[in-house]
Amino acid sequence: MDRNQFICDFATMSSKLDFEDEILSTGSKIYYISCYAEENQEKFVREFDEILTKGYDVVHIHTKQWKSCLVEKMCKNHQIPKVIVHAHSTGFDNGNPINRKKEEQLHENVKQSFRESLATDFWACSKTAANFLFGKQISENRIKIMPNAIEIEKFAFNPQIRDVYRRKYGLDNYYVIGHVGRFEYQKNHHFLINLFYEILNEIDNAKLILLGDGKLYNEVKLQTQKLKIEEKVLFLGKRDDINNWYQAMDVFCLPSRFEGLPISVIEAQASGLPCICSNSISPEVKIGKNVSLLPLEKKKWIHKICEVSKLERIDNRLELDMAGYNIQTQIKVLEDLYKNCKMRASS
Repeated sequence: MDRNQFICDFATMSSKLDFEDEILSTGSKIYYISCYAEENQEKFVREFDEILTKGYDVVHIHTKQWKSCLVEKMCKNHQIPKVIVHAHSTGFDNGNPINRKKEEQLHENVKQSFRESLATDFWACSKTAANFLFGKQISENRIKIMPNAIEIEKFAFNPQIRDVYRRKYGLDNYYVIGHVGRFEYQKNHHFLINLFYEILNEIDNAKLILLGDGKLYNEVKLQTQKLKIEEKVLFLGKRDDINNWYQAMDVFCLPSRFEGLPISVIEAQASGLPCICSNSISPEVKIGKNVSLLPLEKKKWIHKICEVSKLERIDNRLELDMAGYNIQTQIKVLEDLYKNCKMRASS
């Protein structure tokens, strides 16, 4: 964003942001809030209230699910000119079914109490995410879909990088199935590992590469050992060269239980990969011709993975650009929306 016009600070309950150094180098601030409101509401209110006294024109709230409307109410009390509630998910990332049901009930209760008067803008990464967070509480014409945009050219297919990575990691003669995602309930790694175990009966030179980390990392690793396929699976952890790893893949798989709009599938399409995803994912993710949305049935996934092994990559860059997934275009859209607030605040 144009730093001559905008100063963007960040408030988070995370212990550390991935791009902390880069953020701080631009002159932005990061406020680390020490607890969630449901853990210690008094402390949370005190810390967030202090942030709101800094005189911000916009508070942009990125939301997965409802636990309360506390932040929105605090922003209203501080008369923040523009309060954006931005929906990013369509489910509950909790592997415990009892706790997941509790989260669902709380979410629905809070959603029913949410009103348009608590914010000025209502955004979502997809229509499915909008319905999940806002339901009938917010008029459809008040909701703006904001695509999860990327640097398209950064992910464009590069045969030289493909050759380097495949040679370096011993993948030259393998059919490489790739996945990018946190090791959490939502991403459904156990399905992917069981699927890959059966794929090896059809494609004996297949390899699976997994990028990401998370609390289920060791559990999934143990699963590959029990199936005696650990030598066929590469656990690559959290990486800053993910764009290059897409080049090394032959197909991208995302069997998520739910998603708002997965950036990984946008990135994979930018690299021209065939993408096979669960049909629980927002259908808006299907931009190019090489995306398949399937039910979580192993036979159908095996058939499709074998089928796409014969396909060439497709250049989807124009389609992604036209659909609004170019970060350079979306930055301008975001700046205009933010500037609209500044004009109203000063009028």
